[in-house]
Amino acid sequence: MTDHPRTTAMPTRLIWKLIPLVLIGSSALADETISFVAKIAPLLKTQCLGCHDAELAEADYRIDTFEHLMKRGDGSAAVIAEHPNKSKLYQVLVHEDEDLRMPAESDPLPAASINLIRQWIEQGAAFDGTTEDQPLTELLPEISHPVAPEKYPAPIPLSALAFHPDQNQLLIGGYHEISLWKLNGELIRRISNQGERTYSIDLHPTEPNLVSASGTPGVIGEVRVFDLSTGKAASVLIKSDEVIMDARYSPDGKTIAVAMPNGSIRLLDSETGEEKAELLGHSDQVLAVTWHPDGQRIATASRDHTAKIFDCQTGNSVATFTGHTKPVNDVAFLNGDEAVSVSDDGKAQLWNTRNGKRIREIATDKTPLLSIALSPKKFAISGALATQWFKRDGNQPIERFTDSDAWTTISVFDAIGNTFVSGTQAGEVIVRENEKEPTRFDAIPGR
Repeated sequence: MTDHPRTTAMPTRLIWKLIPLVLIGSSALADETISFVAKIAPLLKTQCLGCHDAELAEADYRIDTFEHLMKRGDGSAAVIAEHPNKSKLYQVLVHEDEDLRMPAESDPLPAASINLIRQWIEQGAAFDGTTEDQPLTELLPEISHPVAPEKYPAPIPLSALAFHPDQNQLLIGGYHEISLWKLNGELIRRISNQGERTYSIDLHPTEPNLVSASGTPGVIGEVRVFDLSTGKAASVLIKSDEVIMDARYSPDGKTIAVAMPNGSIRLLDSETGEEKAELLGHSDQVLAVTWHPDGQRIATASRDHTAKIFDCQTGNSVATFTGHTKPVNDVAFLNGDEAVSVSDDGKAQLWNTRNGKRIREIATDKTPLLSIALSPKKFAISGALATQWFKRDGNQPIERFTDSDAWTTISVFDAIGNTFVSGTQAGEVIVRENEKEPTRFDAIPGR
């Protein structure tokens, strides 16, 4: 029941994430009614879920939902209401034999945490959530995140970048914040109460709202909506037990597509946050999602080495591209029925969105390709070695250049395609405006 990083290989887009040590202690008065949602779920999430989720389920025991928590893998009761000493969940926490006590290969839980679980069971092990099969992470109370450091001691890799609606400012993901910068590197504003790392930022097409995907690796992922005019977090739309890599508004702004760690895509009503549909088809984490301009289809990129096209009306996967040999980091619709995808295999592939057939390979590198940026007339592919520009139809290369010795991890064009901005693994932002020499600055608040 220890909380440790997963042992499965992570794609290049994820390997530079910071993994903090998180410890939660709990205490309660003997006569206090213990809330499962407010007290027990956060404790289990932090201390136990890493080894007992749906993926690992060590000792054939899962705790990723209340329903699973209450039963062992063989169907016998793991919790017997009012009887902690007869409940396996409690017994393994206090066992005298270190080889049998949980968390395994770790110090015992703090006495206050063990006492909290004991009291909850004594009080009847009640469930005060919505449904017993709801993922544990979704039950957790809304988190108020730590304040970002006043001064960053060092650069952090950049993983989220977007133009402000006025097109003269940049929104950049930081550490527990999103910061707003002028194109010359002047810091304008800092938006707080954000997940540890921000992995995507997208702007509503007509309203002053932004949606972000963020999280702490192996601990939590979130999709938050912020009011751009005030900088306040308006709502938390969804939570998960792993970072969420992408969330995007539909062209009309009415729907948000969320790339989920479990391989699904959730379509949410952007006003109410209610789920409209869950799209299934990937077998591993979805790393990127993008809308077709018609608002009827989405394209997705996944760790499972595939890219897919989904029909949002039927919820069906209508095409799967299997031409990559490693995790697919990004995908974008081009003209007509064509899409481009980039992968850790160093390939940029052009393919047909109707049947998933490869049209041709348009770029190749010895190292991973990480991001795609679109403009009305051209698109950019960026990665470890260089950035390449192509005409929008994918038929003609325009330019290849290297702006940094560090990997380019994220890039974006402005609305008309005159300004191209890239962010690097070293925390540097490079701004290319028309034919001018690039402007550079480090996105390090306080320095």
